[in-house]
Amino acid sequence: MQNRERLIDFFKSSFFIFTVLIVFKIIVLRYLLFGEMNILNTIIFELGIILVFMTLIEMLPSISKTIGYLLINIIFSTLFLAVAMYHSYFGRIVTYFALFQFGQVGAISDSIFALIKPVYLLFFIDVFIIILFMILRKFPVRSVSVSKKVIIPVFALAFVVSFLNFYMNKDEFYSNNVVEAKDKGVLNYELIEIYRGPDTALASDLDHISNENVEELKKEIMELKGLEYIPPEERNYFGAAEGRNLIVIQVESMQNFPIGLKVGGQEVTPNMNRIIEKSFYFSRLFQQTGPGNTSDAEFLMNTSLFPTPFNPTSQTYGNKIFPSLPRLLKEKGYASMTFHADEIEFWNRIELYPALGFDTYYDETFFGKKDIIGMGSSDEYLFNKAFEVLKAHHVTDQKFYAHLVTLTTHHPFTIPSDRITLDLPEKFQNTLTGNYLISMNYVDRAIGELIDRLKEEGMYEESVIVIYGDHFGLQQSAISEEDTNLVSDLLGHEYKTIDRLNIPFILHVPGVTEPGQTFDKVSGQMDMMPTVANLLGITLDDQIIFGQDLLNSDQNLLGVRYYLPIGSFFNDEILFIPEKGFEDGTAYDIHTEEVIEDFEKYKEDYDRVLKLEAISDEYMKNLPER
Repeated sequence: MQNRERLIDFFKSSFFIFTVLIVFKIIVLRYLLFGEMNILNTIIFELGIILVFMTLIEMLPSISKTIGYLLINIIFSTLFLAVAMYHSYFGRIVTYFALFQFGQVGAISDSIFALIKPVYLLFFIDVFIIILFMILRKFPVRSVSVSKKVIIPVFALAFVVSFLNFYMNKDEFYSNNVVEAKDKGVLNYELIEIYRGPDTALASDLDHISNENVEELKKEIMELKGLEYIPPEERNYFGAAEGRNLIVIQVESMQNFPIGLKVGGQEVTPNMNRIIEKSFYFSRLFQQTGPGNTSDAEFLMNTSLFPTPFNPTSQTYGNKIFPSLPRLLKEKGYASMTFHADEIEFWNRIELYPALGFDTYYDETFFGKKDIIGMGSSDEYLFNKAFEVLKAHHVTDQKFYAHLVTLTTHHPFTIPSDRITLDLPEKFQNTLTGNYLISMNYVDRAIGELIDRLKEEGMYEESVIVIYGDHFGLQQSAISEEDTNLVSDLLGHEYKTIDRLNIPFILHVPGVTEPGQTFDKVSGQMDMMPTVANLLGITLDDQIIFGQDLLNSDQNLLGVRYYLPIGSFFNDEILFIPEKGFEDGTAYDIHTEEVIEDFEKYKEDYDRVLKLEAISDEYMKNLPER
């Protein structure tokens, strides 16, 4: 009878109740992440760490226990919510260094709220109920302390099991961190990432990498990419736009599929469609951004280096001096400037822009928080204000490089009704896909108006105009089934990873790129800078780059390592996505995305991509500081 009462008291204890609540939540989390509802796996991989925390709280003085349990419950709940939401959008497991970016949540609050799903309430509904009972002083269960004779052995066992799980798994690296978290435990994986740190070395034998042996390093990079050196005088279009101003427009969240698309008989991007008729248009260019998203796209455009894999490049190396397009153009007498209507501290751009060598940056302070749409001043206002600066340079015959980074088309793509000119069919009304198309139509119109003004002021013929997307806007796992189906209908096939990562790259040089050509060769964001440099007559013989001039190369090998697992790559035939490594990965036909069963012949490409990424990381690490 006494044992039965003790057992009942144990089940009434805060220790048991809160442990069960947290275990339930991590079961839900594992289901959301891995699609499994496996209680045994949860016990094996997750329970140990949870029990370590719960037993420590149970050993606190009675007066502190209730608060302790409530706080640990809130902490775990918040962590689980962050992991679930991050995975929903990025397809990765969030780590502690990514969690440090939560200081920027306020600026993207609309996007955060748009990602919330009803199931996420399971992480916090108990917290709300418990707090309500505490306020009413009617907590339904009488807190009972658990004997230290039970708690201490449980703590010891949980600690030993957790330590062994950590120790045995800490040095085994998986390409796919979702698979790694599944196999090792979500909480254990987070501890392993803390142990590894944000600068985990992914390759060895890199002692020869420095910024002093450029010639040797360039030769190694070209060999890894399978490229041959072409003298400048033999290159296609070398110097065809030499001496012209450079205007680069980076469009927020612009994927390739809206280009040329008609919905309800209307062109989504009529202005860009007309520009493409007289441009070099690269229709199969893929994003290579890292955790820095938009800022990484800026970095790629200006350096042709790989963004860092675990932390935004702007934060990891904001103190460096990068060999860059602004610095190359400065040698040619250009003034360089960048325009973005966001706060300069967002993505640590206050450090990034000097690191890239821009002479001047224009941020939210310059735009004055006027004509706000979403996160900042509208793209129309951005272009109008920027144009006045460009015009001032033009009238003094000062050559310039202007990098315009748009903002209005940021997720969740909300455009005021008085700015909407695209009349969508009923099925697109009040959908994220519909809003996305409207936002693309909006920025297209703003770009068209900017080009018209350049023509009016006689600046158009003297310019090179570059337009590209920074990253995808519609992530399959972060949008509804309805939205996914709508995109699939627009594409005429199932919306897949290749579609999502495909962004447009348009090179427009009046009198040079006419009548226009469409290139369907596989290419990446790090190819943009060398391609533009070639047109401007700038040789990169003394500069380390990992991209290639798309006007003078036919084959390609592209590493993608954030929105896909590390080791993922595109070549001219496949998209390869590893799991733990190469052997258990999956190869997809680049044209159909059908699975290719026999992919052993691509192992060399996998190894070469990892080596290229590691060389880039080590090279950046050794660059001088400002």
